[in-house]
Formats: sequence, C-alpha cells, structure tokens
Amino acid sequence: MNKRDQQDTTRILQPEKMEQQVSHLFSILYNADAILNEPKSKINKSIQFDQVSLKTIFMGAFDKNSIVLISSIRFGVITALAAILAYEFEFARSYWVPLSCVAVMSGATIVATFHRAIQRFFGTVIGIVIAGFILSFEPSGFVIALFILGLTFFTELFIVKNYGLAALFFTPNALLMAESTSHHLFSFSYFAQARFIDIVIGSAIGLIGAYLIGRKTASSRIPHLLAKTLRSQAQFLMVLFSDQGKGFDASKSRERMKMRTNLSNLQTLYNTASGEIPANRKVLDHYWPNIYSTKHLGYLLETYSKEENRPVLSDEKLAQILYAFETMANAATRNIAPKQIVIPEIEGYPSIKKEIQFLQSGTEGPCPNK
Repeated sequence: MNKRDQQDTTRILQPEKMEQQVSHLFSILYNADAILNEPKSKINKSIQFDQVSLKTIFMGAFDKNSIVLISSIRFGVITALAAILAYEFEFARSYWVPLSCVAVMSGATIVATFHRAIQRFFGTVIGIVIAGFILSFEPSGFVIALFILGLTFFTELFIVKNYGLAALFFTPNALLMAESTSHHLFSFSYFAQARFIDIVIGSAIGLIGAYLIGRKTASSRIPHLLAKTLRSQAQFLMVLFSDQGKGFDASKSRERMKMRTNLSNLQTLYNTASGEIPANRKVLDHYWPNIYSTKHLGYLLETYSKEENRPVLSDEKLAQILYAFETMANAATRNIAPKQIVIPEIEGYPSIKKEIQFLQSGTEGPCPNK
C-alpha cells in the first residue's frame, strides 16, 4: 500500500441518507477523528446532517454541465424520433414505441440501458404468454378488474428491484386493458403481435440513440466539471474565511449552493462514465482520487460553514489558496500534473490544508489516452 492509500484510509466516508442509529454512530466516529486531527475547541460539538434543498436540486439540474440536463435533451430528441417513426409507419398502438424507447433509456448508464432492453424483451415475451393464459379463461367484468389490480400491485412491487420481473406483470396488464376495452373488435393475437413489434422497435431505437449520443458524453466532460467544482470550492472557501459583514450566513450562501450542485453533478458524471461502452478503467482510476478528495473537502467546508467565529485570513493567505485552486483547475482542464503550491495554515482548521494537499498530489501525471 502506497502513502496515498494509507492516508485515504484515515478518512471517513459519509452516506447521503442514514437512519438515526447510523447517524449517531457517525457522530461518534467524527468525534474520534476530531480528537486526532482537530484542536480541543472542535471536540464534542454536535454533528448535523442536512438534506439538499429542492431548490438546489432543481437549479443544479438546469446547469449547463449537468448530466441531468444532457440526459433530458437526449431523451427528448430520441423519444420524438421514435414517436415520429411510429406514427409515420402507422404501427398498431403506436404509442407503445416511444414508451418502450423511454423505458429502455431510463437506465443510469449505457450498460444499464442494454440490461433494460434485454429484460424488457424477455419480460414482454413471457408476459404475452401469461396474458394469453389469463384470457384463455375469458374473464370479464370484476374478474378483469381484479387481475389488473393484482398485476399493477406486483408491477409496483418489483419495478424498483428488477425491471425484468416487473415486465412479467405490466405486459399482461397492458394487454388485458387493451383487449378488454376493444369490445372484441380485435383478437388477442392482434394485440400480442402489436405489443411485441412495438416493444422491439422502441427498444432498438432507444439502444441505438443512447449508444450513439451518450457512450462518451460523461467521460469527456469530467475534466471540465472537475475544474469547475474546484473553482466553486475556492469561492466558498474565500467566503468562509474572509470578512463578509455582519449577519452573513455562509451555510445559506450562493457559493455553498453552487459547490453542492457541482459536487452532485461531478459524482453523477463519474458514475455515468463508469457505465460507458467501452469503459476506460485507466481514465476512471486516474480521476477517482481527485473526485474523492473533492467530495471530502466539500464536506469539510460545509461543516465549517455552520460554525461561528471562523478566522479571517489575510489577503496574502487567501490569494495563495485561490492560486492553488486555480492551478489545480487549469491542470485538470489541460490534462497536466498540477504545480505543487505551498498551502498556508488556517488556524483551527488543519484538515482543510491537509485535504488541499491531498488534492494537489492526487494527480501524479497526465490522464491516460482514452
């Protein structure tokens, strides 16, 4: 184990959501960590876990670098093309084509998209068999309503666990509703054939669109968003340790919201990049130390933003720290090793200096070729 790995093991990772008992356990861990790394004034203080506000999530989704915005545009374009093709060729139940397209593209990554397509295909085939078996008894009235109720219940039960299992229930559900509302104008084989063809075509459109548009979107944007995240952290740090006037609440500042948005986007972008085809493990491993350190620094800054009586750094110290962040941001954008800048002491907050030093040393050289 190298020095970097040994240092990383001393830091505590925090889950986004936790139960009360787990939250209490983390409080104990943070107090133990404070005993080792923080001055006495910081020990035995309560640890507060707050949730990201709806406004922060909403505004972050419309950031130009947000993977959510990119995915939404991709969804809209590909779904519109699927709908145009379905209605142009006059498929029976043509709305099933864009619906299948959206269902397939709902996977978080390209790999997940392929998995959903396979699960939807086999789930549809088996679901058609189940629907045929149910309709062979010629149910009517309340019996059909009970079947629809049961199938809907099992669909909602399994949809979050396994999409393939859910497809076994929502496929016969759709066929039962289609056949029961047709007043016997069309046979079951008509709806089964239409369902199968529309599912296959919609899934194929979703797969092709996701692969062509999104296979390298995430990984290519990591350097830029990493640089943007570092700059937002520099801005928030400056707000924390400079004189902002009486009554200023750093924990509710725009700089904090911007940093949280960038951190969330960066983590989502990295997770999406890990599911690209093909996924370049060397590139992902190269960026991970920086992303990990950036997240930990963000946690530290947010924690200290809730404290009062923070020291006000001199202009020289702030300039030195901002210069270090800008050097790291430029290095990330230009794919070069960052210059090692001396980080000044922040009285009472040694962990911030330590984490910035981790960030500077996290990139040992240029990113491997993709």
